[in-house]
Amino acid sequence: MQTNTKKKEVVLITGANGHLAKSLSEHLNQAYKIRYLTTKKKTSKKKNYFYWDVLNKNIDQNALINCTHIIHLAGSSILSRWSKKNKKTMYDSRVKSANLIFDTCRKINSKPKTFISASAIGIYDQSLEGTINEGALKGSDWLGKMACDWENAADKFKEIGCRVIKMRISLIFSDKAGYLKYNLLSMKFGLGIIIGKKTKKISWMHVQDISRFIKKSILDNSFKGAYNLGSKENITQEMFFSKIKQKLFPYSIIINIPSSFANIILGKRSQIINCDLDIDSKKLIKSGFKYEVSSIEQLISKLKSN
Repeated sequence: MQTNTKKKEVVLITGANGHLAKSLSEHLNQAYKIRYLTTKKKTSKKKNYFYWDVLNKNIDQNALINCTHIIHLAGSSILSRWSKKNKKTMYDSRVKSANLIFDTCRKINSKPKTFISASAIGIYDQSLEGTINEGALKGSDWLGKMACDWENAADKFKEIGCRVIKMRISLIFSDKAGYLKYNLLSMKFGLGIIIGKKTKKISWMHVQDISRFIKKSILDNSFKGAYNLGSKENITQEMFFSKIKQKLFPYSIIINIPSSFANIILGKRSQIINCDLDIDSKKLIKSGFKYEVSSIEQLISKLKSN
């Protein structure tokens, strides 16, 4: 007796080496056939990996044949020194890479159902006060303009019938990478460092919840446009460090250094660390998305259970 098995939809993920992409793969690999775009020729020899070279507008078209959903997470780290060369790499890896995928889709008549792109809360004017929803004023600085171009590149996919979702991601919390990992490590060795005002807000979302949001966005056709990806609870630096100290590392010492110190060390990059926006996640909540980690207490419980 022959059984009917539903053919798995194909999901293409860019930025495959990033922590979010790896987390996302774990959420999707049972239900979807996953492909990856890689800038490393050696890696492209692996199964389901395809080579691309954004600078030279070169992409293995096989990656896009019969592709159902594209998750565009590629982007060179904005924490690298903001030299002219590095800024170009940061821009091209986000914006020009999206344009290359779009142009290739049109060329081979590939029409994915969904295009989901990373973006960032750096798109907003950093001087804004009050809660910041998706319609808030965009920044006119280099970071804000790059994020706008990033989202405009994503919106082009509407021309080929794609449903477009733009994820304005805040700090990605994970004990395996980024801000949380390095602060936990520092406090484990006895030192927590608050940079600038203790009352400065930290907008964050756990990597597992972001992955779950992406999966829900693929499944639910009502998801469209820009979403602030932040927790229900925006915390202050003081709250974050005091809770981590209280629950995990009571022996650690917390010190406060002025933001001018970061300005000297990082230059213009310090605006990333000095971001003090109160991000509004109401659109995300109204969409029906359910967090697994929505508060600092739940985060600490998860850290304890790992």
